Amino acid sequence: MNEVKSRSISFLAAVVLVSILLAPTSAQSTQTQVSYTVNLNSFNLKVTYPSEVTPGNNVTISILGTPKAADVYLQTLTVTVYYADASGLHQLASQALVNNQANSYSYYGTSMTGNITKTLSVNIPQNAPRTSLVALFSETTQFNNYNYYDDYGPYPFSYWYYRDPIFLSYYPSYSEETDQAISPLSYINATTPEYVALQSEYQQLQQQLNHAQTQNQQLQTSITQQNATISQLNQQLTSANTNSQNYETAAVLFAIIAVALAVLSIYEIRSKGKLKTSNETKPSA
Repeated sequence: MNEVKSRSISFLAAVVLVSILLAPTSAQSTQTQVSYTVNLNSFNLKVTYPSEVTPGNNVTISILGTPKAADVYLQTLTVTVYYADASGLHQLASQALVNNQANSYSYYGTSMTGNITKTLSVNIPQNAPRTSLVALFSETTQFNNYNYYDDYGPYPFSYWYYRDPIFLSYYPSYSEETDQAISPLSYINATTPEYVALQSEYQQLQQQLNHAQTQNQQLQTSITQQNATISQLNQQLTSANTNSQNYETAAVLFAIIAVALAVLSIYEIRSKGKLKTSNETKPSA
């Protein structure tokens, strides 16, 4: 029994390590339900579970057991759930799905018992690595072997084979048989160190982007204010140019008027001078 269990655990470790290497690398979790059939000596177990699960959540495992014969006496059926990392196997849960007393008469495969339907809920630790869950199923079945003794009563020994027996005594003897099998379970879609590093780098870049966007907004605001100031200065310059042109036009007009007045004044002065000279040169009577 210990040797069988040791071989099963070794095989379980190998299966888990291989599942780690072959596990998907998708970062998004799905809730697709998948099934796997476990083949034990006495039962077929249909195991249904979600394809992926994330750390911190619960995974629900459904188990449907179908006996292979009509007179199967299942004494115990146990499931143990593991996951593996670099340090080895880690047990998450263990539950007895069936636990009947020895030497009793509760047989499966009959109309009284039939199939087995069980569910198991397992919590995934927050620190679980990216790996796969596996389940180890163990069954113990019991077989009843009957030995009987014929009693022919108080008749001469020589005649015993001519008579029917008075009663028949049964002496049952029991033998047990154990079996183990492994089933894959959900893939733990945990973050990897590379993902954590990329996430940290992404957060830093996001902070830099936010800072750059803030600076850009400040620059846009400053540019808008400067454009408003430039527009105002241009309006003032346009107004000043207009005033300057008006002043220049007025100055030219004033200059023209001044020149005209000066010319007119000079002309009048000269006219008066000529008139005076003419009056002085006339002969007296």
